[in-house]
Amino acid sequence: MRTANPELQEQRRQQILQAAGVCFAEKGFHQTSMAEIAKAAGLSMGLLYRYFANKDSLVLTFAEVSRAQSVTMFESLATSDRPRQELAAIVDTLLGEVLDPALLRLQMEVMAEACRNAPLMAALRREDQLGRQALLESVEALRKRDLIKPQVPAPALVELLNALFEGLTVRLAMQPDLDRERLRKATLTSVLSLLGASPAL
Repeated sequence: MRTANPELQEQRRQQILQAAGVCFAEKGFHQTSMAEIAKAAGLSMGLLYRYFANKDSLVLTFAEVSRAQSVTMFESLATSDRPRQELAAIVDTLLGEVLDPALLRLQMEVMAEACRNAPLMAALRREDQLGRQALLESVEALRKRDLIKPQVPAPALVELLNALFEGLTVRLAMQPDLDRERLRKATLTSVLSLLGASPAL
């Protein structure tokens, strides 16, 4: 009996996710079929369905991966000996995602589909809640270390930070030629201001 190869399984899973992301960004969620995703990934339909049951499961996996990456970043920030540098790196990472045209189109497609698909929206909201909780815990940890003194309660601060980056997504869709470096500096300054960062941060 053939044993499973975890490394190959993960490679194929990433292969499918990458292909799906390209297809959704280029053609749209509804216009993309599972057959087209399989073709783009260079896999058979049978193999595709072994990993993902439908397009909804692909979208949810995008959200799960994004949330897991965010949690890792926030946990690192909370315990870092160089929190200002860590925060700057997080801002750069998030801005890099926002400024990527393919990722921007994919995010727009995902949200548009979620607005029409109640079960998918519910699943995405669960992932969002986990991500917000991780950010809240990071903010609280920095506050306990006297590295930040936010002027608003931590839960409200988390919502403001999320609104900042989600708002940038819409703004860049409308104004794609924004100066990246100026935006980076302005965003980092805004985040530090919202946090009430001490000089040590």
